[in-house]
Amino acid sequence: MPRAIRKTPHPTVRDAGSDPATSGFGQPGSTAAPRRNGAMAASCCGWFCRSRRRAQENNMDVVSARNVIVVEDNRETRQWICETLRHHFDRANPLPAANCEEAEAILADAEAHGHKIDLALVDINLPDGSGIAIIQRIARSFPETLPVVVTIFEDDATLFNALAAGARGYVLKGVKTESLVEQIRRIEHGEPPISPQIAHRILAYFRGKLPHVPVQDAADSTDRLTQREMEILRLLGKGLTAMDISVALGISRNTCTTHIKAIYRKLGISTRAEAALEANRRGLV
Repeated sequence: MPRAIRKTPHPTVRDAGSDPATSGFGQPGSTAAPRRNGAMAASCCGWFCRSRRRAQENNMDVVSARNVIVVEDNRETRQWICETLRHHFDRANPLPAANCEEAEAILADAEAHGHKIDLALVDINLPDGSGIAIIQRIARSFPETLPVVVTIFEDDATLFNALAAGARGYVLKGVKTESLVEQIRRIEHGEPPISPQIAHRILAYFRGKLPHVPVQDAADSTDRLTQREMEILRLLGKGLTAMDISVALGISRNTCTTHIKAIYRKLGISTRAEAALEANRRGLV
């Protein structure tokens, strides 16, 4: 029997129950971005209460709702994923988190109140840590939850560290809404949501066509620059702007900016001048 959710005046994860006959994740509903409570640590349960209220506003069955935590630091991307879930998956209840701290608050609230998390869509590069640490936390505390990586990183180190941490799917950003919907729908058929490029890399690895990639701890996996980040650092060293780099590499400006933020964080720098010096020190220019 699903546990009843106590009423509270603050914004909450709905108890998803355990009925195997219910499948899918989103009911069309409000696309308004959820309000943020500035003092998050002061009231974790606000996340789940807010979700309950949103379900009631949209006449959604609170008990059968599917809770999906969406950990993504880019606001536009986070809103896009949440709206896609609401519009295309039955009974979806997105729980947005912009960083590791917010994700931990949602998980702690779910654990404290016995709520179920059905699906976790987690970015790797977050402003206050690694999404791999969140995946490890989910694997330990919520073994029934399906953690899926949604990221721009397709390098072998990130891929295999995420899988080793407990990720059961790996979807690359930059896809159209239809493609994201198709990949997540595979869950309903018992298939892992994996981008085609990632599936090919996994197959190539086990066929011996890729070098062995040592598995790292979450704390270590964010210290090294990926091949793409090295490429962007080289272009930064040549004086190119984010817009110039995005055009040169054929990627969106938003994706390029995300890479630059990751480079700055990993190298402990904050300006283009420092990036140029680092590129020169590494012999990239």
